Amino acid sequence: MHHALSVAELADRLAPLLSPDTRPLAVAVSGGPDSVALFHLMDTWTRRIGVPLVALTVDHGLRSDSAAEAAAVGHLAAARGREHRILAWRGTKPVTGLSEAAREARYRLLGDACRAGGIETLVLAHHLDDQAETVLYRIERDTGPDGLAGMGRVVERDGVRLLRPLLDVPKARLIATCQIAGLVFVDDPTNRDQHYVRPRLRALMPRLDAAGVTAERLGRLADAMGTARAHLDMAVRDWVAVHAEVMAAGWIGFEVTALDTIPKPLCGRVIERLLRWVGGGGYPPRGDRLDRLIGWLTRTTDDGARTLAGCCVGRTGARVVIFREWQAAAPPLLVPPGHTRVWDGRYSIRNEGTAPVRVEACGSEGWRRWRRSIGASGLGTREGMLIPHPARLALPMVVDLDGGIALPHLTEQAANATAWIGDRVRVRFRSMDVFQDARSGGCSRIPAPFPPSNRRLAT
Repeated sequence: MHHALSVAELADRLAPLLSPDTRPLAVAVSGGPDSVALFHLMDTWTRRIGVPLVALTVDHGLRSDSAAEAAAVGHLAAARGREHRILAWRGTKPVTGLSEAAREARYRLLGDACRAGGIETLVLAHHLDDQAETVLYRIERDTGPDGLAGMGRVVERDGVRLLRPLLDVPKARLIATCQIAGLVFVDDPTNRDQHYVRPRLRALMPRLDAAGVTAERLGRLADAMGTARAHLDMAVRDWVAVHAEVMAAGWIGFEVTALDTIPKPLCGRVIERLLRWVGGGGYPPRGDRLDRLIGWLTRTTDDGARTLAGCCVGRTGARVVIFREWQAAAPPLLVPPGHTRVWDGRYSIRNEGTAPVRVEACGSEGWRRWRRSIGASGLGTREGMLIPHPARLALPMVVDLDGGIALPHLTEQAANATAWIGDRVRVRFRSMDVFQDARSGGCSRIPAPFPPSNRRLAT
């Protein structure tokens, strides 16, 4: 029989992942053995160190027993004197791609609950078997180093840090933890449903294990690829720090000749990462389209523009600018007073006012409204015109309850009724945090990215 995981073992795994002032903590508890064991251990550990703990359960509503199972987690939390919240996935469920949709809904609901509660750190119960399945899943999809790295121990998602301290712990040890502690847990039958990819991969594990392809070895592969990924990402950041301009208005510029300073495989990674950071995407663009884009940049001198991964890549001479396609931006987002939300995967929006505001892509009509609203004040003539026109359209526009609009990125305020928005709503391009050492600046210090004689992409 496998031996149970101890509180000390969990503490040893969590301590390196937490900052000293992390509080409170949230833990996702589905009711299965993995998350119940994690909650049990975290309950004991957080009491010892005096950190508040909140349990969060997502009820997907996909099975008749799901509501009762979520309520059972609530009873467990109540017995420990812990706060518990049930997060229901409402609305129409998709007929195809249900697993992926449920996963995205789960992370969205958990993230929303954390942000609403002022919780910055969420602990998840993914374990070694989950990591092994993830690596197999990525292999099946012909992935590269990023995919083979599996799940990260620390991942930031829309302003919430996700921690996975159990990625080296077999599921059997978590089951043993529940059994020894006398904890009741549920067995989700969908985990064995062969209609879904992951259960099919799970069913292969005994045969792979017999052939020497164990979960432990797959886990070590993920660790090695994670280390390789970290080194590659550091090389990308070093390149950006020297050669690129990362702008608070959400765009990145560089000279195409700078790509000659790095090996071809790293060149692809640089462009891939820039597209993800500007486009707010969680997954990298792959395949022939990325190769064609890189070929256009490195093997031709043609001016023009290309689109990929929700971004537009514009080239004039040697100058390259990457900006968000405003038509591909996220739908409008309501930000309650006193809350922070992430819009379009790109911007952190903090509403320090007393009323809710809506954030949406500026777009062509929004830009015209903004120019009309500032009248003769000249706002935007100096500040806004230094931003490539397509990048302006992708800026987050803040709309108040009365329909007043503001573009907080434009640092001067016009003398009109909407000027308060600039003082009470904070907008931050999240990729700026990735490049703390990169050359970057505010809108007022941006050199014009296109020469006056050639404005095809900037008007």
